[in-house]
Amino acid sequence: MKILVISGFLGAGKTTFIRELVRRNAGEIAVFENEYGSVGVDGDVLKNSAETGQVNIWEMAEGCICCSMKGDFTASVLTIANTVDPDYLVIEPTGVGMLSNVIESLNRITYERIQILKPLTLVDGLSFQRYRAEYTELYLDQIRNASYLAITKMEQASAEEVQHLIGELRKINPSAEICPTHYKDAEEAWWEKLLTGAADVSKPKSETGSSTPQTETQLPDTFSMEKAYVDAPEPFLLFLEALIRGHYGNIIRAKGLIPAGACTLRFDVADGRYSVRLEDPDSVQETDQNAVAVFIGHGIAKQARRRLIHQKNIPQRGTRRFTAAANQK
Repeated sequence: MKILVISGFLGAGKTTFIRELVRRNAGEIAVFENEYGSVGVDGDVLKNSAETGQVNIWEMAEGCICCSMKGDFTASVLTIANTVDPDYLVIEPTGVGMLSNVIESLNRITYERIQILKPLTLVDGLSFQRYRAEYTELYLDQIRNASYLAITKMEQASAEEVQHLIGELRKINPSAEICPTHYKDAEEAWWEKLLTGAADVSKPKSETGSSTPQTETQLPDTFSMEKAYVDAPEPFLLFLEALIRGHYGNIIRAKGLIPAGACTLRFDVADGRYSVRLEDPDSVQETDQNAVAVFIGHGIAKQARRRLIHQKNIPQRGTRRFTAAANQK
């Protein structure tokens, strides 16, 4: 089993990238999702994607595999290797996880049947300056410890802006291979390299060249609502407008699947931008069970949010999940 770690800060587009990776590869791929919060959202996105077909999804929520859940994480990877045994295991750490710690944990369990591939980090070009300033240690750790860097959210940027960002990334990680175009336009040879190159098993490095320091990072809070719903789409869109303007706290990331009157909306918020799309009713099963809204940031106004987003009075699911998806190849 070959392991590919796909890192990136909150909202960089990791789940979308994984969908594209699975679509392009004919081998059997399992995906290990580590959600930042008590409930998962992205696992359902992958399972319900017609483009990716049926994929084994494993989820671990309410804990970070880079620190508090290290033991459970490594035990889970070994379980996947010895039970599912896919050709590839794609690991998506939480967006506020230290990539160096994830690599270090995986290095401890490497043996002849488990090979760690060169890790990749996605960089949201529009948010690069902000996150480098506000979350310096973990943001630089994700970039510095990657072998491949892929830039996202820069499709409308000029060539000069893209080249400037590439120059900044090279200062942080001179040895990384940077994809010069959007990854969907990358040549097939680039995609093939992602699933073939073995990682350097030496200790991850910090800026000074020593092992990454284990200092405390001021992480954002998370607030999750299961079985969430709103009365209609229109007030929810107004809510999102207010959300990105800071009326409900400093929200870095929000996402979810939420019934809104007669329709179901999938929403995504990252660094002052949001998107909403109508979900195909045929792709949403047991909407009450799948409906969830997750908010990540600082100073989250929880009570004000509850006045718009309600919760059905249904017995709650467990807050921590680590399950193999029923969908099998």
